[in-house]
Amino acid sequence: MPKKSTPFSKKRRQTRSDLVDLQPDHKRVRVPADLEIEAEAEILELIKAWTGSYVQAVAWYDTEPLPSFDNLTAAELMRQGRADAVKAYIERIADGGYA
Repeated sequence: MPKKSTPFSKKRRQTRSDLVDLQPDHKRVRVPADLEIEAEAEILELIKAWTGSYVQAVAWYDTEPLPSFDNLTAAELMRQGRADAVKAYIERIADGGYA
């Protein structure tokens, strides 16, 4: 007897590249991969300085909504090509500014 398929049987964990495909085309900006990785690494280092660990920095980067950017996360802003805005936001918060 064949195994019955359920709506949950084919779910898999989403990756960052899967989530990029969910962004509307008009918001997608392509940045060369090496610049993207370099900017992401720099931003994660800034976040790590005040979260205390790389794991917490990545969690914040991927999940924390940023009020100044219509509650988008830093990762979502990066996918839109807004690395400079994310960096400025993080530096402002690190200097004691408001979100």
